[in-house]
Order: sequence, then C-alpha cells, then structure tokens
Amino acid sequence: MLLGARGSGKSSTGNTILRCSAFKSDMQLNRVTQFCERAYGNINGRPVAIIDTPGLNRIGRTEREVTREILKSISLYTPGPHVFLLVMPVGNLTNDDKSMHKLIESMFGESIWKYTIIVFTHGDRLEGKTANDVIAYSDKELRSFIHKCSGGFLFFNNKDMTNYEPVTELLKKVETLVAINGRSCYTLSFYPAAERKIRKKMEKVLEMRKDQIAQKERELLIHCKTEQEVERKKQELWRMEENDARKLAENPGKQKLSIKLAKRHPDRKSSI
Repeated sequence: MLLGARGSGKSSTGNTILRCSAFKSDMQLNRVTQFCERAYGNINGRPVAIIDTPGLNRIGRTEREVTREILKSISLYTPGPHVFLLVMPVGNLTNDDKSMHKLIESMFGESIWKYTIIVFTHGDRLEGKTANDVIAYSDKELRSFIHKCSGGFLFFNNKDMTNYEPVTELLKKVETLVAINGRSCYTLSFYPAAERKIRKKMEKVLEMRKDQIAQKERELLIHCKTEQEVERKKQELWRMEENDARKLAENPGKQKLSIKLAKRHPDRKSSI
C-alpha cells in the first residue's frame, strides 16, 4: 500500500514498479487519486498487488474523509497489505511531514512502522552522491525516522523508468521485511483500540445488510456488459456500503434509530 502526501509521487512510484500507467499521475493535477485503487503486475516474475491511496493532504477533502477512504481499503482488499511504502520527496523532514507521520500512526497504530519501507522520490537530484551519503548528511530527525521504519529506505527516480534496478532492490527489501514479520499482513489487530471498535461495529452493520448487498451484486451481473464493468461497479458498491457503515459506526445513535425503524417496519427497506 502506497502512503504519502499529495504530490509526493505515490502514483508515479506505483507506475514505475509495475512498468505501466496503472495509476493516475500527480503530474496531471486534475486527475490525482481520489479513491483507493488496486493494480496487479509482477516484479521479476513475482506477482504483486499495489494499492494507491489519496494524498494525506488532499486539497478539497477533509482529513477525516481521506482517512476514512484509506482505512476502509484494508477490508476491501483482503487479506490486507504485507508492506506499506511511505513515499516522500528527497529532503529533510518538514513540519507537514511530521504531522503526516502522526496522522498515519493515529490511523494504523504504532506497529505500522514495522511494516514500512520509505521510498524517496526525485532520485535524479542525487547528483552523483550515493543514497547513504545523502542520508548521512541529512538532519537528525530524518535519520531517526528512518531508523523507526523496519524496512529501511531506497531512492526512486520516476523520470527514468528504463532503470529497473531500484525496483529489483525494492523487491528484495519487501521480501526481507515480510520474512521478518512472519509473512503476516497488517490486520485489524494492529489498529488503535478506537479504530478496532469502529471496525467491529462496521462488521455488524454490513452483516445486517448482507442480503441486500448480495441482491445489488446480482443486479450488477444483469445490467453490466463486461466482467471489467462488473468488477468496477462492485468496487463502487462496496465503497459506498463501507462508507455508510463507517458513518453509522461513528454515530451509534443513528444506527440504533435505523435498527428500530427496520424492526418496526419489516417490509420497508432499511435506512442503513
């Protein structure tokens, strides 16, 4: 899963890894990632799935909306990510960087850093220096943060997609980190207590809705013309269902009212 600020080069990094334009690039400012998107490919014959996410400083969307979109992608794309790639431009940590790191930790819990590799973009700015030299002369806060991330770091130059060496190096780092973590995915058990509580409530809401959701999925098979369209519509359907379930989980009073109405009028479609 790719994480980072808007304009950090997340989508371009995903495209470099997959060697194709799978994600909308930040270079097209009117087409940046608004929702979590998944794409498949392979690295040196190894199958991979990459999830691109909205920028954590996404203009025009509140922090809560972006956070909600990223968190629900964990359940949409089971079993969950093996590794997070935190994409950052080359340079010392800014106050915005520090705020973003705090936000990520509040979303996923402190354990996220055990599953994180830092990818520094704009590797063309190294100007002949080695990656280790650049980090050695960086500020203490950046070096401390790198040490916090179990997967280490590497540099990407997304302007040169012909050099596949950094991607091969990334695969080695991913495989090492996955082995260190016992080949486990990042699951709900790692989340902060408040988020785990919300997720459990969401599961109950979705369980109540399962028959209606299944009916909507069957209707998609009737109305959609291609398998690709069915898959896209299913993702849109589950995105909306997850979004509604989260809103209800965050507002228990509204959920209780909806449940009471459903019991009182069994023939009426539930408002959940």
